Amino acid sequence: MWRKLGLRVRFLSKSAVTVIIVVITLSAVVLPALVHARLLAQSASIDISTEYSSGDVQVLPTSLAWFTWVNANGTHTIFLALHSTQYPSPVSAFVGESYNTSSGSRVFVANAIMAIEVYNDTDGNGILDANYATGQTELLYTIVMNASQTFQPTTVTKTSVDGVSHYRWGVTYGSIQAILVKYSAGIVGSPYGGGLPASYANIDHFTFSYDYSVVRNATFLKTSYEIGNVTLVSPTSPGVTLKGLSLSLLHFTFAVSSGGYAVRLNGSSTDFDSQTSQTSSGINVAQVIVPGSLAYEFRFSDNYTLLTNPPVSLRAVYEAAAANSLPSGAFQGQGALDLIRVQDYVRAALPSIAGLPSSSDLNYTTSKLIYRISYPTWGGIGIKHDPTYVGYYVPNILTISTSVPWDPMIIVYLAVAVAVVAAIIAFLAIDRTRKTRTVQQKSHGVKLVAQSGSWVYWVARIERWFIDQGSSRPI
Repeated sequence: MWRKLGLRVRFLSKSAVTVIIVVITLSAVVLPALVHARLLAQSASIDISTEYSSGDVQVLPTSLAWFTWVNANGTHTIFLALHSTQYPSPVSAFVGESYNTSSGSRVFVANAIMAIEVYNDTDGNGILDANYATGQTELLYTIVMNASQTFQPTTVTKTSVDGVSHYRWGVTYGSIQAILVKYSAGIVGSPYGGGLPASYANIDHFTFSYDYSVVRNATFLKTSYEIGNVTLVSPTSPGVTLKGLSLSLLHFTFAVSSGGYAVRLNGSSTDFDSQTSQTSSGINVAQVIVPGSLAYEFRFSDNYTLLTNPPVSLRAVYEAAAANSLPSGAFQGQGALDLIRVQDYVRAALPSIAGLPSSSDLNYTTSKLIYRISYPTWGGIGIKHDPTYVGYYVPNILTISTSVPWDPMIIVYLAVAVAVVAAIIAFLAIDRTRKTRTVQQKSHGVKLVAQSGSWVYWVARIERWFIDQGSSRPI
């Protein structure tokens, strides 16, 4: 079935699904061992004593993580983007910061894009309205980025602007193969953990670029997203179109503080928690508060550029999302939990990364801030957007012990886990809907092809590599 690892998958038989689930489950055990044991020795390729550097870290024989490291005034920033020199590259990037706050607390804050959402803004308020507790949603599809044909990194450079040092870097994934997964009511987790594939799509490119600077007691991380035109390609289900639809980038925030933390919105003195809030709401600023000081700020008040000819500047809309704006079972398909639950590995590294205890909670299911960046006017046209994140710190208060070396592969595993969920979702979508598909769906159903660069392919290659190791497997 997996002929030359081409992995051409149609609507799967029960036995085929079982095989895939076994492979994914084994990977949940294999990947931590590979990362934590076999690749530990390779962490020396990122010299955390340097001020800034970029390069590649070998993850597997055919998989690399391109990194940028910045160590400025006691603040640490790590960026990782996965790619391959032999196969189409998976699309995945991760960035995190750690530093001391003015109250003496040590913090680590990271953000990750968990899903790309396509919705119909029927009420015209700009945001993706969804409340699965009441059965209401404007969501139509998610876009699963399968693999990219090219990968172009931009090495970190240091420049001075008005006497302030700026560290700039980025990566561009080009010619991306993607799948449009349809929201299907009644299917658990749909379309984050189920649903019918509606169409193939080509994305011209996806660029992540960064400008990091430190001004007095604040760090500024300008994060630029540029998403090229999205074009639907056959096979496409009848009636599927992107015209008149809106786009949203769903983010999860991972935060840890030695003194605990709270999230507050729009200057309010009331704590917000995505896990307990019953409603989502538009915001223009979100803050991470530690006892006695402001630690981190999300500046959610800016414009995005719609890349028409000529380009048009439009208002971006931000939403603090309640957990009920995601369906029950989202990101929790069979096999997904074990792969995405990397908090144990991140926690284990926190003493050396940020001087924080390994008992810290970095579970995505307890994230206090889930948020969406929404682009109401889209329709498949390319966009560019530059949100800014600000950290408030005091330099060089805490000396972090180096007795246990930091293994950056632990953070690579976080990026791997986020990316692999997309492939798992696509497979589970097919199996869960297979028995209930109508005759019409069968005649127009979209085949899902796992290209050689998709995460399904990478999981299979990891398993093949593991088997080849024989008795040398990590225990």
